[in-house]
Amino acid sequence: MRDEKDVVKLRADDREVSWERPSRPGLSASRLPAHNVTIEGWVVEWLALHWQMPAASIDTRRPLVEQGLDSMGAMRLTYDLEQWLGLPLTLSFLWEQRTIESLARALASPDTLFCLSPVSDAGDAAERLASDTAPASPGQRRLWRLMRPVPDSPRFHVHFGLRFDGPLDVDSLKLGLEELVRRHEALRTTFREGDGALTQVVSPAARLELPVVDLRGGGAPEEALDSSSFRAMNDAQARAPFDVATGPLMRAALVILAEQTHVLLVTQHRLITDGPSLGVFGRELASLYRVFQAGVPSPLAPPARQPGDVARWQHRWSTSDAARQQREYWRARLEGAPPLSLTSRWTHEEDAGGQGGLVRFEVPVALTAAWKSLASTEGATLFTALSAVFAALLRQVSGQEDVLVGTVVANRGRRELRDVVGLLSNTVALRCDLTGNPSFRELLRRHRLRTTEDLGHQELPFDEVAASLPHGLQVACVFESATGVDLSIPGMSCTLLSDTPDASVPGLARQALTLLLREDLAGLRGAFEYAAAVFHHAEVERLARAFRHLLGRIVEAPDARLDELALSDEAPRQAPGGGPARTSGTADSSA
Repeated sequence: MRDEKDVVKLRADDREVSWERPSRPGLSASRLPAHNVTIEGWVVEWLALHWQMPAASIDTRRPLVEQGLDSMGAMRLTYDLEQWLGLPLTLSFLWEQRTIESLARALASPDTLFCLSPVSDAGDAAERLASDTAPASPGQRRLWRLMRPVPDSPRFHVHFGLRFDGPLDVDSLKLGLEELVRRHEALRTTFREGDGALTQVVSPAARLELPVVDLRGGGAPEEALDSSSFRAMNDAQARAPFDVATGPLMRAALVILAEQTHVLLVTQHRLITDGPSLGVFGRELASLYRVFQAGVPSPLAPPARQPGDVARWQHRWSTSDAARQQREYWRARLEGAPPLSLTSRWTHEEDAGGQGGLVRFEVPVALTAAWKSLASTEGATLFTALSAVFAALLRQVSGQEDVLVGTVVANRGRRELRDVVGLLSNTVALRCDLTGNPSFRELLRRHRLRTTEDLGHQELPFDEVAASLPHGLQVACVFESATGVDLSIPGMSCTLLSDTPDASVPGLARQALTLLLREDLAGLRGAFEYAAAVFHHAEVERLARAFRHLLGRIVEAPDARLDELALSDEAPRQAPGGGPARTSGTADSSA
């Protein structure tokens, strides 16, 4: 009799297809290669359901990215293949195969499958039990190097608030925070440098200090939230330095604004967290609060992996054939990429951050929905579409048609990494081809194809990628989604508060220019973060207005060519080659 766990069901509307897990004598039940024809059929049926199109129209020999598979779809396909085959797959492995035919051949080979090792194994577990230290990850080593000149700078902090409206049980909240610290080693980690090596040191679980500050003044909660007392405390909490050698690298404080309005302020060092980690933090805190308030133990299973496991695996992976292939991909991809210049004060140094500023803007729900529709029509994600708009803006400002834009990726393509709290994210360089004055729709198609491939090679540490960029990478577009974070607590409203879309500390810059975007239920929150040594505030205000202008113009006329999508009259602009642009409005060359 067949076990239900050996059957994977795919469902789309009223159709359901079941595939039995392949079996082969003599192989472990968790590592069972299937015949390539069987795998081809499974992938074709999966894509037919995903795309809502006839299976006969899918070409197994044509590159998947050319047929419309985007990065989000690829992640779902990878995950479902993992579930069906019982194998640890990666997003980069899927993209390296390119076609369904080559993917099926690779997955049918035991030699290939056995090379796809999980992030940790029994050897890692034994090493973890024998020691409270682990090597720093490549991302932590890169951040450490950037910290050296300014070790106490709050530019390496993440700061946010959780607003609770309702009857808050402070004891349950504190128990939830303490349980998070116990569960996740990153929240108990400090760093030690010796003999040229950086090491993570995990301390035993400790009680978390949670000072409570009462700022009730008799007025409305919004008045207290906007008061100078709260703003001063919030800023001090965000900017106070951490001692990375002694820790802790997370602090929290609870502020009472009214009888039933509280704000939990949380600050973490970037060495121990990233965007997806904040999602795990919020989701688990809400869950733990609910169960502790009910007086029952935590139902959460122990994390499958800890940051030390990931760092050890990354060190092993760096010598693998997959890492070699990614190095070759990036060398070819970035060959001849030109430096970008947006102002006369532009710097090509790798670390152009420091003192800076922030220009915020919002995109309403209706316009956000229009952009989602446009992106979906071209098989692209919202991030891909918005980063293409950013590239178009850079073209009109700089006059350059070959533009590099950095982005931060979760780097969690393996299923065992999705609930890890720690610095796993990585920087990826996206090379944007804007040659030939294409229509925006054509630009989006180009950008989707190449961005999907670039994101499929996101595991190589950016320090290695940057070796191919002598002029550095000084422009970035970072997208965060808060729509999937579950902060629900019965009887209370819980709202995420942050001064910036990615919870960075305002008034500082990590790069010369970064477009920060976050989607939530109210639409898109955006901000341009800029280095004061490179931009004047007024210049960036004009950039923000020009970006919003483009968002409106493009959804009205996506088939218009880039030169026809006139920027707002105040926007700085150049033509390709550096001369004045021929667009409507008055040119402003101050930027």
